[in-house]
Amino acid sequence: MPENRSDAELMEAFRAGDAAAMGLLMERHKAALYGYLLRLTSRADAADDIFQEVFLKLIRNPAAYSERERFRAWLFTVARNAAMDRFRRDSARGEVPLEGEEERPGPGETAPSSEPGPAEAFDNKTAGERIEAALASLSDEQREVFYLRHYSGLSFREIAGMLGTPIGTVLARMSRAAARLRGKLEDLQ
Repeated sequence: MPENRSDAELMEAFRAGDAAAMGLLMERHKAALYGYLLRLTSRADAADDIFQEVFLKLIRNPAAYSERERFRAWLFTVARNAAMDRFRRDSARGEVPLEGEEERPGPGETAPSSEPGPAEAFDNKTAGERIEAALASLSDEQREVFYLRHYSGLSFREIAGMLGTPIGTVLARMSRAAARLRGKLEDLQ
């Protein structure tokens, strides 16, 4: 069954001319990668653009990926670099989101709902706002490590390599992020 092939095998198949292999790779990684980009950029339009840019780069230059690396870690590194490039370009141009542009949905807006009653809906909205505020209270470095660890499934070693930071620094950032989140959200269940 082709869906059971590893990422490296799918890349090899794509290099050999199997276009469907790239589709499987995109499908396999789209939720985690798009979620990471959405959290990183806070804008759905920017996340869409960067997501497409990352896979276009891969399609145009499949040799850029080397089997020495885990595909997922490599993909997130490319995505992070593309996002940083976009931030620099937008900052140099002085661009800011226009009113009415798509903004990042909050946690309560993305969770599947089984139509809760008004009290439960209020509790969920309040909890979502508190979680969002707690995440916003983290430093940029702590938030990035937290997102990479929890939303991408990357190991701490892969995150360290991706960020070009010693693993001890990555572990310390994660530890501080977790402690801060626990402190701010201790009364939530």
